Amino acid sequence: MANKKILNANPNEYNGIKFKSQAETRIYKAIRGFGIEPEYEQHTFVLSPRVRPTVVFYNRTKGRGFHQVTEPIAKVTYTPDFTFTLNNIFVIIEVKGIENDTFPIKKNLFRKYLETLPQSVMYFEVRNKKELVEAINIVKMENQVLQQIRKLIPNLPEKDIVIANRYLANRNFDALQDLVDSLITRIKSSRRKKMNQEKYADMDMSALQNLSILIMDYNSNLSI
Repeated sequence: MANKKILNANPNEYNGIKFKSQAETRIYKAIRGFGIEPEYEQHTFVLSPRVRPTVVFYNRTKGRGFHQVTEPIAKVTYTPDFTFTLNNIFVIIEVKGIENDTFPIKKNLFRKYLETLPQSVMYFEVRNKKELVEAINIVKMENQVLQQIRKLIPNLPEKDIVIANRYLANRNFDALQDLVDSLITRIKSSRRKKMNQEKYADMDMSALQNLSILIMDYNSNLSI
């Protein structure tokens, strides 16, 4: 039996497509309202492949007691609700509902899987048309410079990555610039004075400087 991602969903059919819930139907109509023809459950991603076990594994049941389990370990897959390409970005829309107990685990595995893909991808969980409109607008505003900035942000210290991503999401480029330039200044000072060098030993100055330049260029273009 297929594992349903959403509990208490009511299946229905629209435009020849059998949806698993009324919410999916509404989001499908809303996406098409933007002139986009989305694919529904057309891409299945293998998050963990099928494995033939070699480690001895025993299970215990009331009728059989301890017995060795020799069956292959089933693969784990994930099929998002809607996918389409917009602004040269592969967009994934998951219709948010009452999640079952396995979906958060699959979502976590899927996030890791997305990090391995070569193309630009954006993932959204939406509950209604308003959130979908917001998601589409975010995709439309995305460009190559923003994508380069996103890729360089992980070079920041762990505590600053969350802050930097929040600034980027809110388009607060002045604050993002200050955050990065302040770090660069501290690293330069530390290396010049030969103090706290271990703290910044893993910092890639070249990546941070490139990040600063990209933010400055993008911010300058916004002001024109």
